[in-house]
Amino acid sequence: MMKNIILILSLILISGAIAFALLALKFYRQRKVIHAQNQLIESRDKMISSMNRAFNKQLLFIHHSVGDQWLNMAGLRMELMRHGLGVHDATYGDFIGEQTDMNNWHLKFSRDMDKILKFDYHPDFYYDSPLENDIIMFKSCFPNSQIIDEGTAPGNPDDAAKLVWNYKAVLESLKYIFSKYPDKIFIFVTAPPLIQGQTTLENAQRAREFNDWAKNIYHSEYKRDTGLDNLLVFDLFDILADSTNCLKSEYKFKVGDSHPNTTGLAEATRQFVRFLAANNVISDDVVENAIPIAGD
Repeated sequence: MMKNIILILSLILISGAIAFALLALKFYRQRKVIHAQNQLIESRDKMISSMNRAFNKQLLFIHHSVGDQWLNMAGLRMELMRHGLGVHDATYGDFIGEQTDMNNWHLKFSRDMDKILKFDYHPDFYYDSPLENDIIMFKSCFPNSQIIDEGTAPGNPDDAAKLVWNYKAVLESLKYIFSKYPDKIFIFVTAPPLIQGQTTLENAQRAREFNDWAKNIYHSEYKRDTGLDNLLVFDLFDILADSTNCLKSEYKFKVGDSHPNTTGLAEATRQFVRFLAANNVISDDVVENAIPIAGD
């Protein structure tokens, strides 16, 4: 009897050891795959950085997942380069790319502007020359469209509570910071809408009203108060939202996911290029041979 128990225990231990070894092998392979993916991304971004040096103007986009889809899957990077802009982006894994909710922008721009202006490519590579970014584009992700209440004036720009007055306080706090850099252009991109079921109609309506305020009232007041024309507001929310202020059904990526699909983001690309041209940031014309071969 005891021999049988020992045999069973031995088999259990051996089985456990085999299972652990297989799990360790799987984990090792996953780590190898992730490492290889990260190396490919770094190599890609290094090559893009080399190409960017051929352009006279450099644009930095601070974003998360939707921004990555927009840049690399929906043609935004290519279109911007075709119109003569070097395109850089900071995201997860970059110091200035972490924490992009609305309540993070005041601290980020007040504390880290030197890094923002000198950021080159992922992960955390900076210009080793006098080169600086000329256009700073920044966007919070769709959870920031879940605005739960109005809040109380004047609001707190560093408060994580998603309140209308807190959001307004964020943009008001950036007014003084941006005005110290009159030769730079700052583009606030509104957060994308959520799908129905991940927000309420009331919260979505508040998001709409805040974005309308940002592009109509705040934008005008910024120019009035600073005497500068170096801030723009691009309403991505409006492009992607339906009449209920939720993500349009034709722009849904998949069930239960508020990420917009490439159809919606391709439309955003078309409208953003027109927006930049209308505001004299780029020319209407495509630059001949705008995308150089790395090393040229």
